[in-house]
Amino acid sequence: MLRTPTRRTPGRTPAKKRQPTPPMTRGNMQVRVVTLAFLVALVFVVLGGRLWYLQILTGETLSLSARATHTKNVKIPAQRGVIYDRNGEVLASNVPGMNVTVIPDMISREKLRELAQILEADVDSVMERYDAAMDPRTGNRYGAMLVKENADKDDVTYIMERTEEFPGVAVNDDWVRRYPHGSLAAHVLGYTGAITPEELKQEPFKGLPNDSIVGKSGVELVYEEALQGKPGVKRYNVDALGRVVTVRNADGTRADGRPEVAPELLPPDSKEDPVPGKNLVLTLDLELQQVAERELEAAIARAQQEGHSGEGGAVVAMDPRNGEILALASRPAFDPQLFVGGISGPEEAETFEYLNSEYANSPFTNRAIAGAYPGASTFKVFTGLAGFFFGVIDANTTVTDNGGCWRPAGASGCWLSWRQTYGTGSTHGTQNYAQAIMDSNDKFFYQVADWIWQRTDDPNALPDFYKRFGFGSPTGIDLPGETPGRVPTKEWFESYQKEVYGYLERPWGIGDWVNLAIGQGDLLVSPIQMAQAYAAVYNNGTLVTPHVGKAIRDQDGELVRRINPKPEGRVKFDPEARRELLEGLSMVTGPDGTAAPAFEDSELRILGKSGTGERGNKDPVNWFAGWAAGHEDRPLVVVVMVEGGGHSEVTAAPAVRRILEAYYGVKTGPTAVEQSAGSYAGSAPSD
Repeated sequence: MLRTPTRRTPGRTPAKKRQPTPPMTRGNMQVRVVTLAFLVALVFVVLGGRLWYLQILTGETLSLSARATHTKNVKIPAQRGVIYDRNGEVLASNVPGMNVTVIPDMISREKLRELAQILEADVDSVMERYDAAMDPRTGNRYGAMLVKENADKDDVTYIMERTEEFPGVAVNDDWVRRYPHGSLAAHVLGYTGAITPEELKQEPFKGLPNDSIVGKSGVELVYEEALQGKPGVKRYNVDALGRVVTVRNADGTRADGRPEVAPELLPPDSKEDPVPGKNLVLTLDLELQQVAERELEAAIARAQQEGHSGEGGAVVAMDPRNGEILALASRPAFDPQLFVGGISGPEEAETFEYLNSEYANSPFTNRAIAGAYPGASTFKVFTGLAGFFFGVIDANTTVTDNGGCWRPAGASGCWLSWRQTYGTGSTHGTQNYAQAIMDSNDKFFYQVADWIWQRTDDPNALPDFYKRFGFGSPTGIDLPGETPGRVPTKEWFESYQKEVYGYLERPWGIGDWVNLAIGQGDLLVSPIQMAQAYAAVYNNGTLVTPHVGKAIRDQDGELVRRINPKPEGRVKFDPEARRELLEGLSMVTGPDGTAAPAFEDSELRILGKSGTGERGNKDPVNWFAGWAAGHEDRPLVVVVMVEGGGHSEVTAAPAVRRILEAYYGVKTGPTAVEQSAGSYAGSAPSD
């Protein structure tokens, strides 16, 4: 049989045999189901996480954003409380001004920087507040942020003509701080400024708006909670473009045909009235404060006339019965008005730069409470009181200065008196406690310290006695930045040596006590501490708490709170010791006393003590602390300190006299030392 040949189609490949699909096993099915379930679960986890993020983490922010779109809030400024002196004289008040704010979320960083530059605001501070507001965790990007307080009218006009260029900007009528007396009492009043991101996290600033103005120092800071008012708010319902909510045509115009009106020009949909801050009454007496500052400047000028640096100084005038401060001054000073509206313009910037330079001698430091200096001879009176307390002296105990070296019992070394140190060619002779105060006899107080050292096994007995009068700890005055000073002890001394040398160079001993006894060595005292201690001498042992706040009152003048802090404690006085001390203080200003030239011919009988403290290579610090006898109904303890002075009887003592005379209405001509201050240059201080 013949087979017909099969025709082969060119280019075609024979089809492959189809492989059968393997059957689905139970295991394969389970894998696919699990995989699908995992993918579905993952999708739900992602969606759930996103929902949690939107509702929980950013829900409040998004809610604020939504409300900002439909509600326009316009702040009604609240007045800050007014500050008065004790007689009702205004020390700090408010005047109308314009503040420029922005909504951080609506403006770019670059445009905000441009805006700050136009307004001559502190650009760095503005950008810092902006960055803090934009922080997704802690910021508030939808709340108004202050750009410039008390903006210039021309700058405001320029900005408002370009609102489209600077989105989110607003100009608000507000109140700005006014200090009518310039630099007077600047260290007591302090100043105000825009709140910083750090302050927003601190008490008493928590919860305040981003555009708040708050106290930065002085009583403006300490009494911030009372002085700060609560702004009101006017609420307007607006659409997404900030227009009045009403029926509109397709092109956006009003359907009722009325012209477009800014919502702020219409009655608000709701309103909360502002609550003004409470007023603060200070213990200061404006007239006495003026006298204190004038006399302090004169004392510094006399120091400079003598050829000394006259770097600065302080005055404290205090009622020893209750701690009320009637005058507190520090020099150099500053004008708090400089900070209202922030540092702006080349002139203010130059002034601020100078105030922060070394040539300005730290004008922002309140030397009355933050300055710490050797207590010098003004401190000696407390060494004498320690002698009575430990039973090593009485009114009849005398010490003789024969002009030779004094040294502690069983010790080497040579301690001289100020008469020997400054080469006066004279000695103190034989003197008791009262006479030693009158003549500022170093050797008497050296000896008292040595006798106490021999009587006790406690190496801190004398330092601990000084602490009874408040030295070495803050007084508790209601002003920020107070120094505790320093009363060195054995423990402090050893710790200091280890820190400086890495080992104990020498042990704590009688030599350290001897230096302490005359207010030198490692002792540091502030003027407010000296005033507190001398007040305790005056009032027979009550350690009053100094304070500048007297009362807080509401806007109607009604008393909200009286400021009357309790005394810090009491010091027991030996009646004989106090009697001898008062006798010595009265002789200091008498014909034979170290401060006689400053008080001759005064109608007042002034008790007090001078002091000249050594500061290494620097010019000494001058002290005088005292009060006028016979004025128990209106007592006043006055302390004057001159930093970089020469003779306390030329610098500090006349200032105390003039302040007391002004307070009691006594008028006299210039004293001999005031008339011839320059002639004392190069002569020995009377300590």
